[in-house]
Amino acid sequence: MILKKVELQGFKSFATRTVLEFNKGITAIVGPNGSGKSNIADAIRWVLGSQSSRQLRGGSMSDMIFSGTQYRRPVGFAEVSLFFDNKDKHLAVDFEDVKITRRLYRSGESEYSVNDKSCRLKDIQMMFFDTGVGKEGYSIIGQNEIKDIVDSNSLERRGIFEEAAGIMKYKQKKLEALRKLTNTEENLVRITDIINEIENQLEPLRIQAEKAKEYLRVYEILKVNEVGLYLNNLQMYQKRILKYEQDMEVLAEDIKTKESELENIKQENRDSINIINRYEEQEQNLKDELNIFLRELESIRHEIILCNERLSNADSEQIKNSKEIEEYHLRENELSKDYLTKEDRRKYLEKQYASYKEKLDLLTEQAESITASLSGSEKILEGVKASLMRHIEETSDSKLVLNNVINEKNALKAQLDMLDNDINKTVLENDSILLAKQDNQSKNIAAGKQKEQLVSKRDKSKTEYALLQKRMEQAEASEHNLKTNIEILQSNYKLIYDMEKQMHGYKQDVKAVLENKSLNGIVDVVAKLMETEEIYNTAVEAALGGNIQNVVVEDEEAAKAAIAFLKENKLGRVTFLPVSSVRPNQFNKDEEREILSYKGVIDVAYKLLEYDSGYENIAKNLLGRIVVVDSYDNAVLIARKTQSRYKLVTLTGEFFNTGGSITGGTQNVGKVGLLGRHKQLDRLESEIAAHKEKLEQSVAQSRSMSKQASELSSEIDKTEQSIIESNMLIAKLESAINALDEAYKNNTDSMNAKKNKKKELTDKYHGYDDKIAILNDQINTLSEHIEKDKLKINQYEEGHKEQSAKRENIYLDISDMKVSVNSIEESLKNNDESLIRIGFEKQALTVKRNELIKRNEQLKEIKADLQEKIQTKSKTISNPEKVEKEKNKAIQELQNKRKKLSAENEKYIQNITDVNRDIMLLSNKISSIEVNKAKTDAEMTAMKERMWDEYNLTHNEALQRHGEIENITEARKEIAEARNIIKQLGPVNIHSIEDYAKTNERYRFFTTQKEDIEKSKEDLYKTVNEMNTVMKKIFREKFAVINENFNEIFARLFEGGQAKLELTDESDILECGIEIIAQPPGKKLQNMMLLSGGEKAFTAIALVFAMLKLNPSPFCVFDEIDTSLDDNNVLKYCNYLNEHKGKTQFVLITHRKGTMENSDTIYGVTMQEHGITKVVSMKITE
Repeated sequence: MILKKVELQGFKSFATRTVLEFNKGITAIVGPNGSGKSNIADAIRWVLGSQSSRQLRGGSMSDMIFSGTQYRRPVGFAEVSLFFDNKDKHLAVDFEDVKITRRLYRSGESEYSVNDKSCRLKDIQMMFFDTGVGKEGYSIIGQNEIKDIVDSNSLERRGIFEEAAGIMKYKQKKLEALRKLTNTEENLVRITDIINEIENQLEPLRIQAEKAKEYLRVYEILKVNEVGLYLNNLQMYQKRILKYEQDMEVLAEDIKTKESELENIKQENRDSINIINRYEEQEQNLKDELNIFLRELESIRHEIILCNERLSNADSEQIKNSKEIEEYHLRENELSKDYLTKEDRRKYLEKQYASYKEKLDLLTEQAESITASLSGSEKILEGVKASLMRHIEETSDSKLVLNNVINEKNALKAQLDMLDNDINKTVLENDSILLAKQDNQSKNIAAGKQKEQLVSKRDKSKTEYALLQKRMEQAEASEHNLKTNIEILQSNYKLIYDMEKQMHGYKQDVKAVLENKSLNGIVDVVAKLMETEEIYNTAVEAALGGNIQNVVVEDEEAAKAAIAFLKENKLGRVTFLPVSSVRPNQFNKDEEREILSYKGVIDVAYKLLEYDSGYENIAKNLLGRIVVVDSYDNAVLIARKTQSRYKLVTLTGEFFNTGGSITGGTQNVGKVGLLGRHKQLDRLESEIAAHKEKLEQSVAQSRSMSKQASELSSEIDKTEQSIIESNMLIAKLESAINALDEAYKNNTDSMNAKKNKKKELTDKYHGYDDKIAILNDQINTLSEHIEKDKLKINQYEEGHKEQSAKRENIYLDISDMKVSVNSIEESLKNNDESLIRIGFEKQALTVKRNELIKRNEQLKEIKADLQEKIQTKSKTISNPEKVEKEKNKAIQELQNKRKKLSAENEKYIQNITDVNRDIMLLSNKISSIEVNKAKTDAEMTAMKERMWDEYNLTHNEALQRHGEIENITEARKEIAEARNIIKQLGPVNIHSIEDYAKTNERYRFFTTQKEDIEKSKEDLYKTVNEMNTVMKKIFREKFAVINENFNEIFARLFEGGQAKLELTDESDILECGIEIIAQPPGKKLQNMMLLSGGEKAFTAIALVFAMLKLNPSPFCVFDEIDTSLDDNNVLKYCNYLNEHKGKTQFVLITHRKGTMENSDTIYGVTMQEHGITKVVSMKITE
C-alpha cells in the first residue's frame, strides 16, 4: 500500500484546492519557516482521526479552517483527502483504490467518508489498527513526538509500543468489552431494583385480586335479585301510566269543544275589526288628500315668487346691455380715427427711406477711391518692414541662445541646490526612520500584551458558552415535558368534548328529542343547564339519578309536541320539565333549619348548583328536598335521628331514601359524569392554557439563551478574529521594523552617491561665463540695424495715416446712415402691425355689440312669458280656505263611526277571555295528570337508568336475561345479605385481578432478563481475560524483538554503544511503563534525560526505526525530526531511509541540505501571498 496523493482545501493556510502527489521512495517537502509545510503533516494526522487541537498546533478545531487574509475572505469549511493504492490489500477493504476524507464546518460539525461514502471516525481508526498508521502510530512523527518519546514518563510512551506490537485492535476490543461490562452491570442493578419493586407489589395485588373475585360473586347475586324487583315495580308503573293517559283523553275532548266555541267568537270579533279598519283607511285617505292640497297650494305660491324674481333680473340685464352697446359704439369711432393717422405716418416714412438710401450709395463710392490710393504706398512700406523683421529674428535667435546658456547654468545651479536638499532630507529621513523603528518596537510589545488579553477573554467566553449550552439542553428537556403534558391534556379535552358533542351517555330517546331541530320550545337536558363544583359532582349526580337526563322545555305545548314525536317514531319515553308549570318542591323553613343543624350536613343539594335564574323552580323541584352530607357515617346518624324522613346523599354517592333504604356501590372508574363534563372541560382548558403559558415562557427563555449563545459565539469569533488581527499586526510590525532597517541602509548609500555627483556638477557650472559674454556683443550690433529700419518706416507711415483718417471718417458716416435706414425700416414695420391690430379690434367690437342687441330682444320675450305665467298661477289659488274646511268635516264624520264600533268590540274580547279561562282550567287538569305521569315516568326512567348505571342492562335485556321475582321477601333478604358482605369487603379494586396477572407476567419477564444479563456478564469477563492473555503473549514477544532491533540500530547509527528498553513492572506487562536506557560510545549506560539534545533525538529516531523494522508502516511522515542532528548524523539517517524505502514510503518535511540531496522528489513550499501556501514539485534530477 502506498500514499498516492493528498488533496487539501480550506485547511489552515491552504485556502484553495491543493494536490500533492507522492511516488514510492523518499519525498522531501522544503520551504522557509512559516511557509506552511508542517501543515501538510497536520493535515494527514487530522484525516486519520486526531482530535487534539494542541497536537495539530491550534487553539481549537476551528483553527483548522482557513481564517482569511487581508485580501481573501475566510472559507466555510476545511477538507482533506488521502488517496491510497491498496492493491496489496494492506487495508482490510474490498477496494484497490481507497480515498479517506474528513471535512470540518465552522459550526463544529465534522464528516468522515471512505470512497465518498459517509462513515464513522471509529471505522477509519479500526481500518488502520496495527498498521503503524494512526493517531497513536509511529508513521507520522514530528519534533513534538520525538520530544515526547524522550521526555514523557514511562507510562505516557506506551501507545507507540502497543501500535508497533500490533495489539491495538485487541486493546480496542477489550475496551469495548469493558464498556459493555459496565453497561451490563448498570442494567443488572436497574433490573434487580425493578424485580424488588415488583416483589413488593405482587403479594398485596394477589390479596386484592382474591377479594375482587369474591366481590364479583356476591355482586352477581345482588344483581339478579335487584333486577327481578325492578321488573316487578316496572309492571306496576306501566298500569298507572295507562290510567293517566285515559283521563287525559276525556279532558282533551272537553278542551276541543271549548276551542270550537272560542273560534266562533273570534270570527265575529275579526269581522268587527275589519269594518273598523275600513273606516280608518277612508279617514287616512281623506287626510292624505288634504295634505296633498296644502302642499300644492304652497308650491304655486312659491313659483309666483320665483317668476317675479326672474322678471326683475331680466330688467336689470336689459339696462346693463344697453350701456355696453353705447360704449362699444364710441370705441369703434376712436379706432377709425387711429387707423387714418397710421396711414399718413406710413407715407411719410417711405419718402424719408428713399432719401437716406441715396446718400448711403454716394459715401460708399468715396471710400472705395481712397482705398485704391493707399494700396501703392503699402508695398514700399512692406519691404522696409521685412528688413526690420529679419534683424529682429536674428536678435531673437541670439537672445534665445543666450537664454539657453543662462538656463543651463541656472539648471545646473538648481541641480546643485537639489542635491544639497536631498542630502539634508536623507539625513532627516534617517532620523525619522530611527524614531519610527522605536515606535514600531513599542507597538509590537503592546500588541503582544493585547494578544495575551484576547486569548484570556476567548477562553473565558468559551467556558461561559459551554455552561449556556448545558442550560439550553435542560430548557429543551423541560419544553419537551410541557409539550407532552399539553398533548395529554388536549387529548383528554378532545375525548370529553367529543363525548359531550356526541351526547355520549345520554339515552337514545333523549338524544332523539334534543337532535330534532324541528321541535320548538326545547331548552336542553338538565345535565347541561346545571353545574356544580367538582367535589359535589358525585353527590349531585347520585341525587338526580335518572332526572339528570330530564329535558327542560319552555311550556306544556312544547312538551306535548315532543311526546307526540316520540310516540309517532316509537323512540321511547322522556321526562319533560316545562319552565312555565314546574313548581318548587323544597323544605319549609323549620325543616330546613332542623336538617342543616346536624353534623356533617353541607347544604340542600339545589343550593350547591349553578344555573340560570329562570331554572330555579326546576332545581328546587328536583333537589329541593335532598340534603348533601359529607360522609356515610354522618348520613347514618342523621337518618336515625330523623327516622329517615329526609333524602340524604353523601359526597361519595351513597343515597339514603325516605323510609330507610340506602343505595350505594361502585361506579365505573374514570367515567366522566354527565354533570361534570362542563366543569372538567373548563378545568382542562385552564390547565392547557397554564401549560401553554409555561411553554411560551420556557420558549422565550430558550430564545433568550439562544440569543445569548449566539452573541457569545459571535463574541468568541470576534475575539478569535481579533487574535488573528493581533498576530497579523505583530507580523506587520516586525516586517515594518525590517523594512525600516533596510530603508536606513539604502538612504545612507544614496546620500554618499549624491555627494560625489555634487562635486562633478560644480566644476561644470563655472565654464558657462565666457559663452554669455560673446552672445551679448552679437545682440548689440543687431540692435543698431533695427533702429535704422524703424526710422524709414515712420516716414512712410505719416502720409499713409492722413489718407487712412479721411477713409475712417467716411466709414463713420456710412455707419450712421445705415443706422438711420434700419430705423426707418423698423418704424414702417411697426406702423403696419398697428394698422392690422386696429382692424381686428374694430371687427371684434362690432360682433360683441350685435350679440348684446340680440340678447335684449330675447329678454323682451322672456319678460312677456313670465308676466303671463304669474297671471295664470294667481287665478289657480283662489278661495283655498273653503276646500280645506270641507275635507276636515268629512274626516270628523268617519272618526265618530269608528269609535262607536270599537265600543261594541269590547264585548267580544270579554267573551274570548271567559272561554280562554275555561280552556286553561281544563289544561291545568291535564298538566296535573301529566306531572303525575311524568313523575311515574321519571321513577321508571330512574329505575332503568339505575339498571344501566349499576348493571349496564337495558329494559329489554333485563326481560331477556332475568324474570320477575315470585318471592319478594326472600329476594330482599338476599339483597340485604349481599350488601352486608360487600360492605364488609370494603373498598374493592376490580382491576386488581388484571393488574395481578400483568404484574406476575412482568415479574417472570424481568427474572428471565436478569438471568440473561448475568450470563452475558460472565461471557464479557471471559472475553476480557482472553484479550488480556492474547495481548500479554503478543506484547511480550514483540517487545523483545523491538528491544533487540533498538539495540542493533542504535549501535549502527551511533557507530557503537548500546541501548535497551525496560518494563517498570514485569508482573503487569499491559499497564506498566517503559523506560529507555542508552549508552552512546564512550559514555556510561544512563537514563535518556542525561543525554544531549542531539543524542536524545537520534536515540528516539533509532527507536522509531526499530519499530518500523518489526512492523513496517506502508508510509511514514517525518516532520523536521532531523533538525537537532549534525550533518554527519543526517547522512546516517538518510542512508537508513534509503535502505528501507523499498518497503516504506517516506515523506520528509525538512530544511536540511543532506536530507534534500537524498530525496527522490522535492516539493517546494512558499508563501508568495501573505497567509496563503503555494506548492511547487520537482524531480531531484531536475
